[in-house]
Amino acid sequence: MDNKRAKFVAAAIVAVFAASSAVAGATAAVTADGTGGGAANSDSSSTRSASKFKLADPDTVLTDQGDYITYGTSSAGKKCGGAKQSFKVPMLRHGSGDDVGIADCAVGDALPKKNIGGWADKSGGVWAPGVVKHKGAYLMYYTMSKKGSKQKCIGLARSTDASGPFKDGGNRPWACPASGRWVIDANPYVAGGQLYVAYRDDQVARGIESGVSVVGAGGNGWADKNFSSRRTAITSNDIAWDSAKNKGNNHIVENPSMFKVGKSWYLAYSANAWDSARYATGIAKCGTKPIPRSKCAPLRNGVKRPYFGFKGKAGLGPWRGLPGNHTGPGGMDIFQAQNGSHRAVYHWFKRSDKTRYPITGTFAWHNGGFAVK
Repeated sequence: MDNKRAKFVAAAIVAVFAASSAVAGATAAVTADGTGGGAANSDSSSTRSASKFKLADPDTVLTDQGDYITYGTSSAGKKCGGAKQSFKVPMLRHGSGDDVGIADCAVGDALPKKNIGGWADKSGGVWAPGVVKHKGAYLMYYTMSKKGSKQKCIGLARSTDASGPFKDGGNRPWACPASGRWVIDANPYVAGGQLYVAYRDDQVARGIESGVSVVGAGGNGWADKNFSSRRTAITSNDIAWDSAKNKGNNHIVENPSMFKVGKSWYLAYSANAWDSARYATGIAKCGTKPIPRSKCAPLRNGVKRPYFGFKGKAGLGPWRGLPGNHTGPGGMDIFQAQNGSHRAVYHWFKRSDKTRYPITGTFAWHNGGFAVK
């Protein structure tokens, strides 16, 4: 693997790192408790990289206005300029141009309860929304329990603006297997003008195992007929650290994010128990096509250990740590800033209050591998 890995360290990647390093240098350092350096901004925007807003499974997009919105799993928190409230899909608005940052408050609810699809149990929370702009519209893929069932399924909502409100006006989910198996954590992306979606797909595994699928989608956001283009990117059977040190029996691979560097596609994914220091992020190489032709290959001894994770006794010996060395870093989404450089947003688990908080950073090639700065 080392020889193959060296081939994709091209001059273009070095250039991206050089450009993004300048942005990272302007970002305040993240402290061990995740509060970040510098003065916190009480409004919608902040140049700090760590947020005080409780938000899991973050997904960040560049808006038409040149700033950024980070969406996440249902949460209660402070509304910018107002009091604390509950949000089905909180929106943190922040940054400008190539300065991404993060925010400590939500500007609003991207998917109000009344706009959720009729197929879903609206009394429950929304999990891991993924948003993309495609053909002039913003599409949100969101996870909820199917009405009258505990099965988790994926819905599709739309908006003409990144700030919403998004609306799912239909009575059928985007994906909901008849087998009763879960599908969650959809992450859409565009390549060559075409839309694709990566998602946790338990149908590709059996029993307590799970997996990640990638499928093509049409301009309206719906998957190819009968999910004909679907391919399995990875399963929990392909790695060993997904259940390491766990007391339970679940083998979890989830929260996928597909991204391209040079000519190659990669998959960022999470595994292990979300409410522990062991929750971590793997990186796998997936070939040169936006839909993998074969299973993605975990990098840096990735079968036995995560790529990014907590560096400490409670962790799983990751190849590389992350800023602040926070416990339980996962839900990583790789996106691009206005200048085309790669960025990362992910959450970490604060054990003292059992809550997850989002962080953004520069994602680039550094010292023989990907790094978050």
